[in-house]
Amino acid sequence: MQPPPPAWIDWFSNHPPFFFVFFVIMWVSILYLLAIVSGWNALSKRFRLQGRFYGESWPFRSARMGFYVHFGNCLSVGADESGLCLAVFPIFRPGLPPLFIPWSEIAVISGETGLIFKKRELRLGRHESIPLRISTSLFQSLRQSTGEA
Repeated sequence: MQPPPPAWIDWFSNHPPFFFVFFVIMWVSILYLLAIVSGWNALSKRFRLQGRFYGESWPFRSARMGFYVHFGNCLSVGADESGLCLAVFPIFRPGLPPLFIPWSEIAVISGETGLIFKKRELRLGRHESIPLRISTSLFQSLRQSTGEA
């Protein structure tokens, strides 16, 4: 015979609207926390995308941002001659607005990292210096689409 579930689980199962509200609050709170830890929040203060991005983009990409946050297959990366666009899928958007960072605010760190999956590192924002690690293949695609920029 199994013990009964904890009282809070039993309460939520009898009150589904409250569980939905609790879930949404937790979801949004976690996304805001990720925005702060990754550095996205700091970048959004200066580089929030205004309007639409019309350059070439690559959806369903992965990247590591900051020191702890991995955006796994939920990142859309875009580039044109004037800058780099980063956006997460709409369901992850609270706290993570689309960014557009001019190339003049991006530094490329020389060399590759990683033993099996090679990565390149970019530093976003001159003052913020937020590390963004992307695959070498995505890095090459960005270089090809931006030309001399």
